[in-house]
Amino acid sequence: MSIRQKTISAVRWTSIAAVIRAVIQIAQVSILARLLAPQDYGLMAIVSVILSFTALFSDFGMNSAYVQRHDVSEEQRSSLFWLNILISSGLFLVLLILSPFIGWIYSDGRLVPLMMLSGTTFVFNALGQQVRMSAEKNLVFRPVVLIEISSTLLGFIAAVYAAMHGLRVYSLVISGIVSAFVASASAWIFIANGWRPMLRMHFKDIIGFIGFGSTFVSNNLVNQLNSTIDIFLGGKLLSQSDLGLYSVPRNLTLQVQNLVNPIITRVGFPLIAKVHQDAELVKSVYLKTINMTASTNAPLYICICFFAPEIVMIVLGPDWGESTELLRILALWGALRSTGNPVGSLLMGMGRADTALKWNIGLLLIVSAGLWTGSHWGVIGIAWTLLVIQMVIFVPSWYILVSPLCNLKLKQYSITALRPFILAFISILPSFLIATKIEIELGRIFIGFIISALLYLSISHRFNREWTVSMLELFQFKK
Repeated sequence: MSIRQKTISAVRWTSIAAVIRAVIQIAQVSILARLLAPQDYGLMAIVSVILSFTALFSDFGMNSAYVQRHDVSEEQRSSLFWLNILISSGLFLVLLILSPFIGWIYSDGRLVPLMMLSGTTFVFNALGQQVRMSAEKNLVFRPVVLIEISSTLLGFIAAVYAAMHGLRVYSLVISGIVSAFVASASAWIFIANGWRPMLRMHFKDIIGFIGFGSTFVSNNLVNQLNSTIDIFLGGKLLSQSDLGLYSVPRNLTLQVQNLVNPIITRVGFPLIAKVHQDAELVKSVYLKTINMTASTNAPLYICICFFAPEIVMIVLGPDWGESTELLRILALWGALRSTGNPVGSLLMGMGRADTALKWNIGLLLIVSAGLWTGSHWGVIGIAWTLLVIQMVIFVPSWYILVSPLCNLKLKQYSITALRPFILAFISILPSFLIATKIEIELGRIFIGFIISALLYLSISHRFNREWTVSMLELFQFKK
């Protein structure tokens, strides 16, 4: 298969996986929100943030360096594999030791066993991580995403079963453990293709990967802190109940981006790495990445803004009514955030983890100061602060991150990123006005979705034809 054929196949399979995972995650939230209390989600929000930071060091960026480089020997790959296992096991032990201290910081001893149990996922993930990354490096995504779907489904079943038997917040931990174990075991069974690592771990094999890997990890660490500083502050400044009311709509908003963007950016990283010497081709790939992600995200986020009360009532239930306004604000924040997210594939594919690191350090200072001020107005203040900051950094991010690497002009960048949201607003407004005549929440959502989808596709075919043609080609309606 040519690179183009591999890319289309990769995007197609990641699309299928993302949609199925999103359905499973929404079903899990919808079911567990009725079985668990907001306090349970508040506890797990803190655990998840700490785990997400620790996970950044699980391979020290070596697997990403492995994807970025083309000339990797079997000796080097084996050394990288065992280094990944060693680092992940060490992180698990560190987490066991620090769990009591974390519980003391947040004045909640319930966090200690949750942290200890959740840390086992580091070891399980490490066992199969490089096998999966090797397949993605070669743009072979079909077996990888089938494994992801299976592991997510089994994790969902385990979570619901545990919650129904009274395990409360531990059901969320069990879900992660089951998913991680199944994913790694399946990777060795179905996509290792007979490969087994040598019993070898030499420093000379990995020294060439350390520079990119360490910068990659440092950038991800700062970026993760930017993304989760609101939860860290909320854990100290808000009650567990308020943090739960905030974190659930926040996570729902991010799930839209996590559904759509990885479909493109996950393929974009190895693809840009393959063509990074051709500036015009890199520019073309990046523009397509922005257009695909923005055009797909736009109707979803605008729908959330219009139909926030119905979404909260249907997905979360009547006890979560206070989250409606938060969901609207965070949907706008997520919409803007989703347009800037694909720059990571550009920077990593071009080998510029150093530029990403400098940008995220500066952004961290701004976000931290802004959230500290906004937190004085509670969760609403935090949500508005995130939205305002995302609006302010739109132009600077283009100037510092995008333009120097692919010579993309601001006008073209802005049109590509923002046009889909204008088209989505024009499409959804009339459907919202029609849907308000219906009394049943589910009926309003259904009618609004059908009318919005038809209008958006029609308008996009006229004013954003590149996206509609790409979607037809992606789903094999057009060659």
